[in-house]
Amino acid sequence: MATVLKIRDLAVTYPDGTQALRGVDLDLAEGECLALAGESGSGKSTLLRVLLSLLPKGSRVTGSAVVDDDGTSLEAVGADRATLRRLRGGLLGYVGQDPHAAADPLWSVGRHLREAWRARRMRPAKGAAEERAEAVGITQARARLRQYPHQWSGGMLQRAHIAGAGVHGPLVTLADEPTSALDAGLAATTLAVLRADARALLLVCHDLRHVAAVADRVAVLYAGRVVETGVDVPARPRHPYTKALVAAAPRPGHGLPEELPGTSPDLRRELTGCAFAPRCGLALESCHREDPVLDDGVACPVVPR
Repeated sequence: MATVLKIRDLAVTYPDGTQALRGVDLDLAEGECLALAGESGSGKSTLLRVLLSLLPKGSRVTGSAVVDDDGTSLEAVGADRATLRRLRGGLLGYVGQDPHAAADPLWSVGRHLREAWRARRMRPAKGAAEERAEAVGITQARARLRQYPHQWSGGMLQRAHIAGAGVHGPLVTLADEPTSALDAGLAATTLAVLRADARALLLVCHDLRHVAAVADRVAVLYAGRVVETGVDVPARPRHPYTKALVAAAPRPGHGLPEELPGTSPDLRRELTGCAFAPRCGLALESCHREDPVLDDGVACPVVPR
């Protein structure tokens, strides 16, 4: 499969000095779902904002984030207006966290969906909104689209947002915690719908159980860096941080989950060595002074290769 997104040495520093991303390398292939996992503040959402040029004014961005559309490469870092127009709502689609918060209560759900075409200067064919709604599993679409957001459940309204994000067939769909406002059952089905509808999916998701069900690969971020990546990360974690994440997730019949010790580092300060070392029971003396290299899918000298 062709690579549609290539990120190299991407670094982001916010105006307050927070180093949100620190040298991230990632690839996404057509037809693939790559999930980004990690604690809050690990840099997952920041990466999506780089692609959409939605960082706070005064942020410093270095490195490269290239979207490749059949041989035409568009650089998201430092993109001019013309490039942004091609990326936002063109090559890139976006699905956010809370569907009710993103909806105008005075608009019908159908109007929200039709607006997705108008925003891209497209005129939907008759019945196109109903077809898109049905494509993401919304039944009785004609009647349902006349209703208003408060009349829809969170799961069904998120399906409408997925339908709107995909009206133009984006090359890459960016999904930022799209199930955080949904219960576990709705979350699983919503992710399945999103996965089936997207040509390529870059998914930010904190729940490793759901990640395992839909993702082809997982990249685990900690303190702005990729510490582990692979196809079976949730089932066979290797990095000490990933193992701690998996152990901290509740599992029926396994008692209380283990608490992840310590706290995340202050990213406004210059970090030396492995950022996870102060919280890691396996850390060597060298871990505190040497930056780990991502080798064979894991950035940890303790992990056997």
